[in-house]
Amino acid sequence: MPEDISRYLPVTKFIAEIMGPDTEVILYSVSDRCVYHVINPMDDEMVVGSEMRALERSFLENRLYEREDFVVNYRALSKRKNKLKSATLFLRGDDRLPIAMLTVNANVDRLVELRDMLNEMVSGHHPYDDREGTSFYNSFDVSVEGIVSTTIQKELDKYKIPPDRLSQQEKLEIVRNLDQQGIFLVKGAIAELAGVLRTTETTIYRYLNKLSSEK
Repeated sequence: MPEDISRYLPVTKFIAEIMGPDTEVILYSVSDRCVYHVINPMDDEMVVGSEMRALERSFLENRLYEREDFVVNYRALSKRKNKLKSATLFLRGDDRLPIAMLTVNANVDRLVELRDMLNEMVSGHHPYDDREGTSFYNSFDVSVEGIVSTTIQKELDKYKIPPDRLSQQEKLEIVRNLDQQGIFLVKGAIAELAGVLRTTETTIYRYLNKLSSEK
C-alpha cells in the first residue's frame, strides 16, 4: 500500500508562505508520477493529477536519489518564458526510497533585471561595435535547443581539443562562461552539456554550486 504523503502538505504551504506568489511549490507523488498538490502554479496544465514534468521524471529514471538527497539551484524556463531558479527534494519512506518529490520554482525575472541594471550601473553601458568582430544570432530565428548547442560548441571550440581531454579546471571554466551567458536558464542545458563533456548532470550541478560559493 502506498505511503500517505499528505503529511508533507504543511511543508508546501510553509515554503509558499515564505517565498510568496512568485514561487511555484509542487508536491509530486512518486508512485504514480503525478502532481499531488501545487501552490502558485505557473501554467494552466500544472494541476492536481497532472503528469510529473520531464526534468523531475529524469531524476527518477536516472536514479539520482541514490546519490543525492536533493538538487538545488538548477535553472529552467517556464512555459511563459519566465526564468526560474529551482530545487527538488527527495522525500523518502522507511525503506529510504523516494515516495514524494518537492519542487520549488522561483521566478527570478525581476531579480535578473535588477542584476543587469546594477551591472550596467557599475560597469557602464557598452554599445555593440561591429569593429570588435562580435558574432551574434537572432534568437527569434533559432530554436532554443539550437541556441544551447551553438553556445556550448562555441565554448568548446576555444580549447581545440576533444572534450574527454579537458581538465577538471577547464570544464569548470566552461561552466563558468556558460553560466555568465545565462545558458543554464534554459531547461535541458545542463543535461546537454553533461553529454557533451561526457560527465554527469550531478557533476555540472557541483560545478555550479562551487562557482556560487566562490561568488
